[in-house]
Amino acid sequence: MIVTCPACESRFAVEREQLGYDGRIVRCGKCGNCWHQMPEEEAPAAAPEPAEPPPPPPPPPRRRPAPAKSKARNSAGLGWLALLLVLVALLAGAWFGRDQIVAQFPQFETLYAALGIPVTAAGPTLELRVGEPRVTQRDGDSIILLSGSVTNITTRKQTVPKLRARLTDKDGEVLREWEFEAPRTELDAGAAVDFATETVNPPSEGQNLTITFVRDGE
Repeated sequence: MIVTCPACESRFAVEREQLGYDGRIVRCGKCGNCWHQMPEEEAPAAAPEPAEPPPPPPPPPRRRPAPAKSKARNSAGLGWLALLLVLVALLAGAWFGRDQIVAQFPQFETLYAALGIPVTAAGPTLELRVGEPRVTQRDGDSIILLSGSVTNITTRKQTVPKLRARLTDKDGEVLREWEFEAPRTELDAGAAVDFATETVNPPSEGQNLTITFVRDGE
Protein backbone atom coordinates (compact mmCIF):
# COMPACT_ATOMS: atom_id res chain seq x y z
CA MET A 1 0.00 0.00 0.00
CA ILE A 2 1.00 3.63 -0.48
CA VAL A 3 1.20 6.06 2.49
CA THR A 4 1.58 9.81 2.24
CA CYS A 5 3.53 11.97 4.70
CA PRO A 6 1.09 14.55 6.16
CA ALA A 7 3.93 17.06 6.49
CA CYS A 8 5.64 17.11 3.10
CA GLU A 9 3.20 14.91 1.14
CA SER A 10 5.94 12.53 0.09
CA ARG A 11 4.64 9.06 -0.73
CA PHE A 12 6.10 5.71 0.16
CA ALA A 13 5.31 2.05 -0.48
CA VAL A 14 4.66 0.07 2.72
CA GLU A 15 3.67 -3.55 3.04
CA ARG A 16 0.29 -3.90 4.73
CA GLU A 17 1.65 -6.64 6.98
CA GLN A 18 4.23 -4.18 8.42
CA LEU A 19 1.43 -2.03 9.83
CA GLY A 20 -0.42 -4.83 11.59
CA TYR A 21 -4.07 -4.54 12.64
CA ASP A 22 -3.68 -1.44 14.84
CA GLY A 23 -1.22 0.41 12.66
CA ARG A 24 2.18 1.67 13.75
CA ILE A 25 4.40 4.72 13.89
CA VAL A 26 6.23 5.42 10.65
CA ARG A 27 8.71 8.14 9.74
CA CYS A 28 9.08 10.08 6.52
CA GLY A 29 12.40 9.28 4.88
CA LYS A 30 12.47 12.75 3.34
CA CYS A 31 11.52 15.21 6.08
CA GLY A 32 11.78 12.96 9.13
CA ASN A 33 8.15 13.52 10.23
CA CYS A 34 6.61 10.67 12.27
CA TRP A 35 2.89 9.73 12.39
CA HIS A 36 0.61 6.78 13.17
CA GLN A 37 -0.41 4.95 10.02
CA MET A 38 -3.41 2.59 9.94
CA PRO A 39 -3.40 -0.29 7.42
CA GLU A 40 -6.68 0.68 5.73
CA GLU A 41 -5.38 4.10 4.74
CA GLU A 42 -4.03 3.89 1.21
CA ALA A 43 -2.82 6.60 -1.06
CA PRO A 44 -2.99 6.65 -4.84
CA ALA A 45 -0.18 4.91 -6.64
CA ALA A 46 2.70 7.17 -7.47
CA ALA A 47 6.40 7.03 -7.58
CA PRO A 48 6.81 5.38 -4.19
CA GLU A 49 9.79 5.87 -1.97
CA PRO A 50 10.68 3.36 0.70
CA ALA A 51 9.51 4.33 4.17
CA GLU A 52 11.96 4.11 7.02
CA PRO A 53 11.00 2.60 10.37
CA PRO A 54 11.04 5.08 13.25
CA PRO A 55 14.48 5.47 14.83
CA PRO A 56 15.04 4.45 18.44
CA PRO A 57 14.65 7.28 20.96
CA PRO A 58 17.90 9.14 21.59
CA PRO A 59 19.69 8.44 24.89
CA PRO A 60 19.22 11.00 27.63
CA PRO A 61 21.91 13.69 27.67
CA ARG A 62 24.71 13.21 30.14
CA ARG A 63 25.40 15.84 32.72
CA ARG A 64 28.79 17.42 32.65
CA PRO A 65 30.32 17.72 36.12
CA ALA A 66 33.48 19.30 34.67
CA PRO A 67 32.54 22.92 35.50
CA ALA A 68 31.94 22.07 39.17
CA LYS A 69 35.30 20.32 39.41
CA SER A 70 36.99 23.22 37.72
CA LYS A 71 35.40 25.62 40.21
CA ALA A 72 36.50 23.41 43.10
CA ARG A 73 40.07 23.35 41.76
CA ASN A 74 40.08 27.13 41.46
CA SER A 75 38.84 27.52 45.05
CA ALA A 76 41.48 25.09 46.34
CA GLY A 77 44.18 26.95 44.41
CA LEU A 78 43.13 30.29 45.90
CA GLY A 79 43.11 28.75 49.39
CA TRP A 80 46.68 27.47 49.02
CA LEU A 81 47.80 30.82 47.64
CA ALA A 82 46.29 32.66 50.62
CA LEU A 83 48.00 30.24 53.03
CA LEU A 84 51.33 30.76 51.26
CA LEU A 85 50.98 34.54 51.53
CA VAL A 86 50.23 34.26 55.25
CA LEU A 87 53.31 32.08 55.81
CA VAL A 88 55.50 34.49 53.87
CA ALA A 89 54.17 37.40 55.95
CA LEU A 90 54.87 35.51 59.21
CA LEU A 91 58.39 34.59 58.15
CA ALA A 92 59.09 38.17 57.08
CA GLY A 93 57.83 39.47 60.42
CA ALA A 94 59.93 36.92 62.32
CA TRP A 95 63.02 38.00 60.35
CA PHE A 96 62.73 41.77 60.28
CA GLY A 97 61.18 42.04 63.73
CA ARG A 98 63.47 39.57 65.48
CA ASP A 99 65.04 42.19 67.75
CA GLN A 100 61.63 43.32 68.99
CA ILE A 101 60.48 39.72 69.41
CA VAL A 102 63.51 38.81 71.52
CA ALA A 103 63.09 41.99 73.57
CA GLN A 104 59.49 41.01 74.32
CA PHE A 105 60.12 37.26 74.66
CA PRO A 106 63.75 36.57 75.64
CA GLN A 107 63.24 32.80 75.38
CA PHE A 108 63.18 33.12 71.56
CA GLU A 109 66.84 34.23 71.58
CA THR A 110 67.88 30.57 71.95
CA LEU A 111 65.74 29.58 68.94
CA TYR A 112 67.22 32.31 66.74
CA ALA A 113 70.71 31.29 67.81
CA ALA A 114 70.02 27.63 66.94
CA LEU A 115 68.89 28.71 63.45
CA GLY A 116 72.00 30.84 63.00
CA ILE A 117 70.00 34.08 62.76
CA PRO A 118 71.80 37.08 64.27
CA VAL A 119 69.89 39.05 66.86
CA THR A 120 70.92 42.41 68.25
CA ALA A 121 71.35 42.12 71.97
CA ALA A 122 68.41 43.70 73.72
CA GLY A 123 68.91 46.21 76.47
CA PRO A 124 67.77 45.58 80.03
CA THR A 125 64.05 45.13 80.52
CA LEU A 126 63.86 44.57 84.28
CA GLU A 127 65.62 46.37 87.09
CA LEU A 128 66.50 44.29 90.15
CA ARG A 129 67.04 46.04 93.48
CA VAL A 130 68.16 44.13 96.58
CA GLY A 131 68.27 45.51 100.10
CA GLU A 132 70.75 44.73 102.85
CA PRO A 133 70.39 41.25 104.43
CA ARG A 134 68.97 41.16 107.97
CA VAL A 135 69.78 38.50 110.55
CA THR A 136 67.14 37.51 113.11
CA GLN A 137 66.23 34.66 115.45
CA ARG A 138 63.09 32.53 115.26
CA ASP A 139 62.33 29.61 117.56
CA GLY A 140 66.03 29.21 118.29
CA ASP A 141 67.03 29.27 114.62
CA SER A 142 69.20 31.85 112.93
CA ILE A 143 67.40 33.43 109.95
CA ILE A 144 68.81 35.63 107.17
CA LEU A 145 66.15 37.78 105.55
CA LEU A 146 66.63 39.38 102.16
CA SER A 147 64.15 41.56 100.30
CA GLY A 148 64.08 43.70 97.18
CA SER A 149 62.01 44.67 94.14
CA VAL A 150 61.76 44.07 90.40
CA THR A 151 60.74 46.95 88.10
CA ASN A 152 59.74 46.83 84.45
CA ILE A 153 61.75 49.65 82.85
CA THR A 154 60.32 49.17 79.33
CA THR A 155 57.15 50.38 77.66
CA ARG A 156 55.79 46.85 77.22
CA LYS A 157 54.57 44.10 79.49
CA GLN A 158 57.44 41.88 80.66
CA THR A 159 57.67 38.43 82.22
CA VAL A 160 59.43 38.22 85.57
CA PRO A 161 61.76 35.18 85.63
CA LYS A 162 62.60 33.15 88.69
CA LEU A 163 65.08 34.59 91.19
CA ARG A 164 68.17 32.82 92.55
CA ALA A 165 69.65 33.51 95.97
CA ARG A 166 73.27 32.52 96.49
CA LEU A 167 75.29 32.51 99.71
CA THR A 168 79.08 32.43 99.25
CA ASP A 169 82.15 32.55 101.47
CA LYS A 170 84.95 35.09 101.31
CA ASP A 171 86.56 33.21 98.39
CA GLY A 172 83.36 33.15 96.34
CA GLU A 173 82.65 29.48 97.02
CA VAL A 174 78.93 28.75 96.93
CA LEU A 175 77.73 27.53 100.31
CA ARG A 176 73.97 27.59 99.75
CA GLU A 177 71.77 28.33 96.75
CA TRP A 178 68.01 28.33 96.19
CA GLU A 179 65.46 29.64 93.71
CA PHE A 180 62.13 31.37 94.31
CA GLU A 181 59.50 33.39 92.43
CA ALA A 182 58.32 36.95 92.87
CA PRO A 183 54.64 37.38 93.88
CA ARG A 184 53.87 38.45 90.30
CA THR A 185 55.24 36.80 87.17
CA GLU A 186 54.20 39.60 84.76
CA LEU A 187 54.66 43.34 85.02
CA ASP A 188 53.02 46.07 82.97
CA ALA A 189 55.14 48.92 81.65
CA GLY A 190 56.70 50.81 84.57
CA ALA A 191 55.20 48.47 87.19
CA ALA A 192 57.16 46.96 90.08
CA VAL A 193 56.79 44.05 92.51
CA ASP A 194 58.42 43.50 95.91
CA PHE A 195 59.82 40.14 96.98
CA ALA A 196 61.35 38.58 100.10
CA THR A 197 63.23 35.37 100.81
CA GLU A 198 65.09 33.81 103.71
CA THR A 199 67.44 31.00 104.65
CA VAL A 200 67.50 29.16 107.98
CA ASN A 201 70.70 28.43 109.91
CA PRO A 202 73.14 29.46 107.17
CA PRO A 203 76.74 28.25 107.33
CA SER A 204 78.90 30.40 109.56
CA GLU A 205 81.40 30.85 106.73
CA GLY A 206 78.85 32.76 104.68
CA GLN A 207 79.98 36.27 103.78
CA ASN A 208 77.96 37.41 100.76
CA LEU A 209 74.28 36.89 99.86
CA THR A 210 73.28 37.88 96.33
CA ILE A 211 70.12 37.61 94.23
CA THR A 212 70.05 37.33 90.43
CA PHE A 213 67.59 36.42 87.70
CA VAL A 214 67.44 32.82 86.52
CA ARG A 215 67.82 32.96 82.75
CA ASP A 216 66.39 30.43 80.30
CA GLY A 217 68.58 27.37 79.93
CA GLU A 218 70.24 27.75 83.31
